Amino acid sequence: MQRIFALALAALVLPGGALADKAADCAATTGIVADAVNERSGGNTQQGAIDVLTSDEGGIEEKYAPAVPMLVEWVYTLPEDQLNDAVAESFSEACLAHD
Repeated sequence: MQRIFALALAALVLPGGALADKAADCAATTGIVADAVNERSGGNTQQGAIDVLTSDEGGIEEKYAPAVPMLVEWVYTLPEDQLNDAVAESFSEACLAHD
C-alpha cells in the first residue's frame, strides 16, 4: 500500500519539485479513492473503474489522471470487508500527514 501511495503522490509533484496545494491534492486523490471504492463495490472490474474515472463521466481533473490507475489498483487489493468510507478517510489522513 505504501508503495502505491508514494507513487500516487509522486505523480502529483510539479516540475519544480514542490507539491501544489497539498489540501487540494489530497482532497482530489481522496475523491478518486472513494470513487474507486464505489466502482468496486458496484461490481465494476479494475480496468472498468479506471476507464470510468478517467473518462469525461469521471470528472477527474486532468492533472490527477496519472494517479488514477495506481489508486484504483490499490483499492482493488483491499479485502472486500474493508470497502467502506473508512478507506477514503484513512487515505486522506495519510495524504495530509505525508511530507
